[in-house]
Amino acid sequence: MGRMRLGEWLVHHGALTPEQVETALAYQARWKCKFGQAVLELNMMPREPFLRLLAGHLKVAFIRPEQIDKVPAATVRKLRADVLARLRVVPLRFEQVGARGSVYLATHQPENLQLLDEASFVTGLTVVPVLAMAEDIERTLRRHGVLGGRHLEPIELPPEEEFRPSLSPGR
Repeated sequence: MGRMRLGEWLVHHGALTPEQVETALAYQARWKCKFGQAVLELNMMPREPFLRLLAGHLKVAFIRPEQIDKVPAATVRKLRADVLARLRVVPLRFEQVGARGSVYLATHQPENLQLLDEASFVTGLTVVPVLAMAEDIERTLRRHGVLGGRHLEPIELPPEEEFRPSLSPGR
């Protein structure tokens, strides 16, 4: 058997009833949106528990709002602003493994392989996707002046503090 579909996964984890999944699928078909968007727009689950389960389903880590807020400006600025704005991603951490480096990248669509490939191509790094809420990414990019809107001064952390997001698995 292949990977469970998201609806089945949510039922399996006791987050939704089979009836709710049917309702969400009907909404998805009617409004041509993603299944997860249907679940959230129908207020079937709060956003953060939903995203935590989605992260488990996609086998990626999930970063909470208060964690993404602590990403240092220096980390964000390691990638070009136009790339961050276009891809709507936030770099969380850079690692050097042998010759090839990797970057942990917060995205609200970690299953979007085209986006991950582009990020990898543009950065020359291996991309490790981390699920984040779209509004957390937008807020972070605005705060660091990557996106327009009110420019708030980024909160600077002392540079010697190596920021390690406690990437909790989605379960």
